[in-house]
Amino acid sequence: MMSRLPISDVTWKQLVQCNQRAVTEGWASPGVFATGIGPDYGLRKQLALLYVGKSAGPLGDRVGSNANQAMSVAASTKWMIEKRNKSAFWQMVDLIDPSRRHIAWTNICKMDELGGSRPPPMHRWQRIVEPHRMALKEEIAFLSPRVILFATSGYCGETISHLLEELGYRTQAVNFRDGYTKLAATSGGAFAIETRHPQGWPSIERNRVVELARKLLHQPT
Repeated sequence: MMSRLPISDVTWKQLVQCNQRAVTEGWASPGVFATGIGPDYGLRKQLALLYVGKSAGPLGDRVGSNANQAMSVAASTKWMIEKRNKSAFWQMVDLIDPSRRHIAWTNICKMDELGGSRPPPMHRWQRIVEPHRMALKEEIAFLSPRVILFATSGYCGETISHLLEELGYRTQAVNFRDGYTKLAATSGGAFAIETRHPQGWPSIERNRVVELARKLLHQPT
């Protein structure tokens, strides 16, 4: 485990305050999700994958989302590498790293609607976007992944597109016609794939994205 934390103290405090306001307003579950970081992440730079979902959703309580970043990171990491979930989301990344020890995991939104059934809809996202956008920016800078894989079906797509552009990612041609998959790259050889959440997605289409990610990570297919 890395000794420092991915999200700055200032941004983390803003996330906690944002969550507390939403809880007081009666629409959010208490607790802030923090990055899961596999114990072998970054040992081989070319294998560094950051896997991104929408939000922890119904897993919020299980992954230990709370107001302390160090505790939340430890809980998310433990839950991830103990492979406590076999959902379609995790089956997808398990095709890249079945141990989950070499990947990092985060979510665009670090908090959930009350009950944890889904991430906040767009009319609420607009009120909480800034600390979440900054947190993701800091996570990417801290982890320096070779590949970021957004399995998010376009959730907060405008925010993600602007953030990637700000970080130097530029759109690349990719011959996918699934209506979701996009590829961007930096001049330094880092890549970002935006694609569909794999729930209910035919495996043949999902596997094309997996093969692309593995190719960019220099993994044998």
